Amino acid sequence: MLHGGEIYNSIEVRYDFSVNINPLGIPENVLRSLRENLSLLTQYPDQECRELRLALEKHTGVPASQILCGNGASELIEAAVRGLHVQKILLTAPSFSGYRHAAESHGCQILYHGLRREDNFALTDRYLEDLVQKPDLAILCSPSNPIGNRIAPDLLVRIAETCEKQGTWLMVDECFLGFLADEDRRTMRRFLVPSEAFQRFQRLLVLDAFTKRFAMPGIRLGYLMAANPDIPAMIHAQQPEWSVSIPAQIAGLAALETGMEYMDKARTLVVSERKKMTAALEKSGCRVFPGEANFIFFFCEKELYEPLLQKGILIRRCDNYPGLEQGYYRIAVLRPEENDILLEALAEIMAAR
Repeated sequence: MLHGGEIYNSIEVRYDFSVNINPLGIPENVLRSLRENLSLLTQYPDQECRELRLALEKHTGVPASQILCGNGASELIEAAVRGLHVQKILLTAPSFSGYRHAAESHGCQILYHGLRREDNFALTDRYLEDLVQKPDLAILCSPSNPIGNRIAPDLLVRIAETCEKQGTWLMVDECFLGFLADEDRRTMRRFLVPSEAFQRFQRLLVLDAFTKRFAMPGIRLGYLMAANPDIPAMIHAQQPEWSVSIPAQIAGLAALETGMEYMDKARTLVVSERKKMTAALEKSGCRVFPGEANFIFFFCEKELYEPLLQKGILIRRCDNYPGLEQGYYRIAVLRPEENDILLEALAEIMAAR
């Protein structure tokens, strides 16, 4: 299974654009907290992640009893498929391969909703037609991976309403939503916060992780939120014991204490650099698809992956995603000086005959 971050090969990778993490890097207070708490490695982790879930309650507004932590978002996806006894699942094509892997490992029937190039691979009302097949679970990602576009808020609510009526679980993956300035207004977790709308979506699950937002993919830490506390408990039963390590819990607590300026600075940088990189790609003849996340999805008729790898630059080729073919690529938005190196290398490749 091909993912980003495949740097463990014989060719030295100096610039990794295949992994979509915060270009600012892991916050210093996270590193400091890890260094200062090394002595805790002699203990077993808290299986219930009590302190971390309370911190997440403060961060998200969702009660701790409705939050489940896991060894990255991928583990939680697989645990949810098992815990909810999913037999039929609806995925978009293209979408993150981890959804398909979870379904296949559990022997689920996979239904695909094909996203169309002429729609810029955006989700449209056509999706509601495929929901008529009444899958046990539907998984959506907003902003999506690998495209980076956000699902229209009114459409996402209509999808949630349809799922609620017909008894389909809906998991919304929001791992990239933190890079959008209006996250609090757009997140579906607002329907999980006790309020007048609290009972509206009892079959809604919202997935998030520390990986992208805090640039710490090596520390596996994700969390799943639901309206009914019984659901996280049911899914928790599918996890191995001590799923979330002590370093992960320490890093998560420290990350949640990071000041707002960290993400504000990251969002400003991403918006500025996306604009610059998009203009350069389009000028070179590539087709860039609309998106808002901290990465760019584009099509190029010229082979880019191997020539860039020979220059020590790793990008994500996307032809192994269902629904995509050779020529589609995804690149992360990194720091300006790193992005300039990539754009210069791309210009040289495009100019070569």
